[in-house]
Amino acid sequence: MPAQNENSTDERWSAEEISLAAEAYMNMLEDEIAGREINKTAMREKLRAGGLSGRSDGAIEYRMQNISHVLETTGRAWITGYKPAGNVGPTNTEVLKRKIDELTEGKVYLPHARATTFSQLVPSLNQLMGVKAVYRQVSSFVLCFGGRGDPKAKGYYSLPAAAAKKVADQPFIITIGGGKSVLPENDGRVVDLVRLSPVYGPTALLLSDPDEVRRLAQWPVAIALREVWRFVGMPHLIEDLGFLDRTILAGAQDGIIRPQQIERLYDALRAAELEPARLPAGANFFDDGTPRLVSSRLPSLPAVAKEEGRRYWKLQQLTERDAALSKEAKRLNALRHGTFTCEACGFANADAAMFDAHHPTPLMIGIRTTIAEHLEILCPTCHRRAHRTPDRLKPVALHELKKWCADGRR
Repeated sequence: MPAQNENSTDERWSAEEISLAAEAYMNMLEDEIAGREINKTAMREKLRAGGLSGRSDGAIEYRMQNISHVLETTGRAWITGYKPAGNVGPTNTEVLKRKIDELTEGKVYLPHARATTFSQLVPSLNQLMGVKAVYRQVSSFVLCFGGRGDPKAKGYYSLPAAAAKKVADQPFIITIGGGKSVLPENDGRVVDLVRLSPVYGPTALLLSDPDEVRRLAQWPVAIALREVWRFVGMPHLIEDLGFLDRTILAGAQDGIIRPQQIERLYDALRAAELEPARLPAGANFFDDGTPRLVSSRLPSLPAVAKEEGRRYWKLQQLTERDAALSKEAKRLNALRHGTFTCEACGFANADAAMFDAHHPTPLMIGIRTTIAEHLEILCPTCHRRAHRTPDRLKPVALHELKKWCADGRR
């Protein structure tokens, strides 16, 4: 069999070869999660001495990155050293999904929030869309803008629409503190790195927290975010990064710009450390990577996609039952309330076993890394009510649960 190009995802990989690669990958993933050292070179040598004797080291490496991509899109953890690479091909994707499901029966391998560097998250300048001035740290999974013209016209959403068209190739935005309302602690500092979703529309529709809707009312349109990271120490443009002035922000108050100094900024931030932002879960919607304006209802999984729906539901259940994630969510709940407390009805008890961890955004599993802050802690009754909906992938929102409880649970 001829050796494969390093970046190939050739359909000629047999199901048996893909299964062997997946088994080796999942064994290493278990070792990494357990804190044991992994040896990728030894793994490749073993595979090439066996069932993958006709494959080059580069081909095996790229196949491992393909497996990371499939794991990421199905809401699971992936090996740090194998950055996800798409272009897997539909046939190979299905083979990998089936094999991974077989190897992880009863397990979820939730992705864990990792501290990382800027260059690891954004390995190429070409993936950076630009910069946007903000007055504070991003506080929700949205990036907001002012509307343009008539609210009833499509042009009203022109700023997020322009960004949505570029998301596939340039998904990242750097936010920098600037503008007349900027908080003093953020002024002139590189604040956040965000990864955009191509879904955009009214800000209020893309938020799940009524208080956040009120706070952001002055910015009526937004684009949804998939991930948000904080720059550790928030480096200052002039004092830390060596810029002579803040002209890089010219025009960035109104929208996203790609300034002439973008390459210099990228190089200055290469080694900058970032950590995942601990934000509440965002809105629950189906994000298939297609630019989409939503005006009155968030996109959901198509009714005909029954197999995909079953997969999301399984991930929802495994996420809620993940012992480590649930324990941490309950610990945070007790810190906020003084003891374990249902966030819907207010029932409180010192026994953690009296409460369930609830994932309110199952359609975002695999799109957004699930962290403990995303889970809601509910009593069993409120948890059952949350899932009593015509579409089990669109559970009752927390503010609606609270109203249901206030109305006597009728």
